[in-house]
Amino acid sequence: MTLVVLVGSLVSIGPSRATAASVAPCSATMVRITDYNTVVGTGHVNDLFWIRNVSRQECTLRGYIRAGFVGVDGIGTPYKNPHVLAVRETHLRGDAGNEVGGISDGLQIPTVTLRPGGSVASFWLDGLDIPVGNSPGPCIISHEMLVWLPGSPTFSVVQPLRSNGFYWCGGFAALPVVAGASGSDPSKRLSYYFGIPG
Repeated sequence: MTLVVLVGSLVSIGPSRATAASVAPCSATMVRITDYNTVVGTGHVNDLFWIRNVSRQECTLRGYIRAGFVGVDGIGTPYKNPHVLAVRETHLRGDAGNEVGGISDGLQIPTVTLRPGGSVASFWLDGLDIPVGNSPGPCIISHEMLVWLPGSPTFSVVQPLRSNGFYWCGGFAALPVVAGASGSDPSKRLSYYFGIPG
């Protein structure tokens, strides 16, 4: 009896693994990325972004986005002759220091499956909007962010929230892409970060 159950289990596991492996990674044409909201305090900035599946097929994401910024060097510089800026990007797991969101200790970076019709994943970018340190890094202002999904050779263009700019001083850190809208794993209510709308 035990042998029959065991064999039955092996048969049922096989197809599910094959199905998961056959789901293609999300590409830039399959998703829409939006700047959802920002948490700012004591010079620290955390931006939450949503990735929504707008295609007709399922796709997966795992890992970190890569971001580039089009703009000008120096906060306060007139927005003339914008170009791709050199901005240092690092990766963090989250839940340490001033960054918010990310993955709790003990959890692995997840593989997120986005279903057709608007399924959502999310991630945070974390950094400073004031120069700090003895040799502070340069500050930039950008009104256009280029986002490469994990493993994707092409980028999506993302506009800042409500016509604000993206401001970074000395670089920024990306946190992993996770399932749901809060940019955190385990998921949290959005009011945890942004309060209850008045």
